[in-house]
Order: sequence, then structure tokens, then C-alpha cells
Amino acid sequence: MNVDDYLNLLAERKKISDVKEKIIRRLWGKESNSFPKPWVSSAELLELTGQKYFDRRTRELRDQLGCDIETAYLESCSGHAWRIHSAELADAQDREYLTQSQKNKLFQDASFTCSTCGVQLQPGVRGLQADHKIPLSRGGGNELFNWQPMCNNCNVGKRRACEGCSLDCGTCSWAFPEKHGVRAMFSISEATLRRVDGYAAQTGQSPDNIMETAANYYLDEQEER
Repeated sequence: MNVDDYLNLLAERKKISDVKEKIIRRLWGKESNSFPKPWVSSAELLELTGQKYFDRRTRELRDQLGCDIETAYLESCSGHAWRIHSAELADAQDREYLTQSQKNKLFQDASFTCSTCGVQLQPGVRGLQADHKIPLSRGGGNELFNWQPMCNNCNVGKRRACEGCSLDCGTCSWAFPEKHGVRAMFSISEATLRRVDGYAAQTGQSPDNIMETAANYYLDEQEER
């Protein structure tokens, strides 16, 4: 199969834009390249398409048309890269977006607060966004209960965490922070980290539980003074 045959198969499912065709042709590369095709950096795709949100178009190719496209962070590409893993097409899942009124209600019900980090901000490209709790690529749907408000920074972090993940989404704190806690990054010394890991292995507890217990114990001590 050559790239034109592949594009014809996609066109039978849904008409694709010029930008998406550019992405496919670049990811396909030379006809002599075997599968999986070589990695193409995000920087190159950005320059090729001239679209800031080319990655959304690429995910739509995967979700809406079933393209076997994968992404990963590669040091050799100085960031994220993309490739076509095979010419096989999976069942397509239509990516639907909320209407403006649905978005407004989602944000208002959450007091314009990110479900993950708790920051309050207005909607926008660099502000509050509507996110699928369970990604479509992992079997999530477009039902209203599968949406949550998330700031741009957390949305990017969740997207990267989802790439290549095979864990149960139902146990993920990115998807359900109200059940499994909020993801946060703190700087601690390597020695402390080793102590936490060692105690976790010794007691069978999770490092998360140990850190939360330690933090609450310290704060309780401070409040009693």
C-alpha cells in the first residue's frame, strides 16, 4: 500500500482537510520506509502545517479516522514526536466537542476552577478548558459526565501522562482527582525519597499515602502550637 491508497481509505470514512493530508504524507515518509514509520518531531509538524494546534489535528486522525498514530517524548527530537505505527485502521470514534452553552455550564458549576490543581481562571486557549476525563482513545465517551474543567497546564500534563499508559483510567488521579487525589509536584531530596520508598516497601503502603500522612501529621503539630 502506498500513501495515496492509504489516503483514499481515509477519504472513504471522512473527508480530510489539507492540513491533515500534509500530516499523513509527512508521517508516511518514503515509500521504502517500513512500519513503524520513522519518528517526526512536533517542531517539524508545526513548521509544516503552520498550525499551533497541529497536535489536535493529529489526534483527530487517530480518533475520528482510526489511524494507527502514536506519540512519545524523545530526547533525539528534543520533545514529542509522532509516527504511523501501521497501515491498519481501527474503528473510528467521532470526537465531539461541547457546545458553548454546555462549556459555560461545566465551568460555572465548577466555579471556574481547574479540577486538578484548583486554580481559578477564565476559559481560553491558555486558560480553563474542557477535558475528557477518560480519553476517547482509551474508551471514554462524549457524555457530559466524562468532561471536566482543567487549566491548560494540567491538560498538557494529563495528555502526556496518558501517552502510552495502559493502567485502568478509573484509578487515575488525572481523570478522577476527587476520588484518587490531586497530582502535584514537589521538590524533595533524594535521601528523603529513598526513605519514603524504603518505608513503602517495608510496610506495603503506597508512597502517596506515606507523604500525605506525613504532611498531615506535620500540619496538625503546627496548628496545635
